[in-house]
Amino acid sequence: MRRFNVRMDAQIATLAVAERGTFAAAGSYLGVTTSAVRKQIEHIDHELGTRVFRSFGKRMVPTAAGDIYLPEARESVRHARLGVDRVHAFIKMQTNDLRIGYSSHLNTKLLEVVRRIQPEGNAAMSITRESLMTHQAVTGVLGGEFHVGFGILPILERDISSRLLLEEPLVACLPAGHRLVTKATIHPEDLENEPVVSLSKRGLPGRHQEIVTHFESLGVALKFVADAYCVNEALWLVTQGTGISLMTRFSASSYRYELAIRPFSDRLLTVKSGVFTRRDHDQKLVQDFVDQAWNETHALRPRPLGPSRRPSI
Repeated sequence: MRRFNVRMDAQIATLAVAERGTFAAAGSYLGVTTSAVRKQIEHIDHELGTRVFRSFGKRMVPTAAGDIYLPEARESVRHARLGVDRVHAFIKMQTNDLRIGYSSHLNTKLLEVVRRIQPEGNAAMSITRESLMTHQAVTGVLGGEFHVGFGILPILERDISSRLLLEEPLVACLPAGHRLVTKATIHPEDLENEPVVSLSKRGLPGRHQEIVTHFESLGVALKFVADAYCVNEALWLVTQGTGISLMTRFSASSYRYELAIRPFSDRLLTVKSGVFTRRDHDQKLVQDFVDQAWNETHALRPRPLGPSRRPSI
């Protein structure tokens, strides 16, 4: 096997130049000098036997060889970071320190489980719980800061494994005086051409896309006019007449200003909450904790229809 000496810091510098466009900008981003970045790129050029970048005006752009190398370098750095994070998580587990990040916007019944759950048979285990947003919990789990996360599903990150714990129907939150307030139930076609306030499209892209796709399957194209960062911002925008927002009744009830809440006729359109971990965090204690969370939330999930409970036709 040919011996090669591609250093990790050189790969990181290469990715920084590709992203920032110049040696100076890459150096500023990495906290090193322009000269240091240039030397790292020269090291990569030497190892590859060809140049990775070429000048194009004031910017550095990848050469044909660079276009081949950069995806591999990106994957190499990603795997190295995953390895380090996994070891850090393992060390924390060895010291009986289980770290949990959870969304503060979960249903109260699920929050009660998250806040009290303790690994069975391990009373000495120290559990650190931090309340934040779902996308922050996801970032923490990916980065090794948390072993387990609880939040809104689905999560689109390929390195995340999730498990559904609770599913709630959507309701429509309407501005007071809106024409649809007179309706007892809101139907999908009622929202055609209506301004809609999305809830954390950037933070929860999976949930947003799930709603969009469902409406499109019904022949309804939603007209989004704003993207709220959190539930309270979405509800405030509703009270200002910006548009209608779709969320759970639990979330909508957290806001006590003037707005109208109406059930949604389509019971297939739901908000899903669950537990998630990184796929490579396969320590037994983490898996046991996820199983315990699943068992303790059993009562929150509807039971499948058995032979004696099937509705008559």
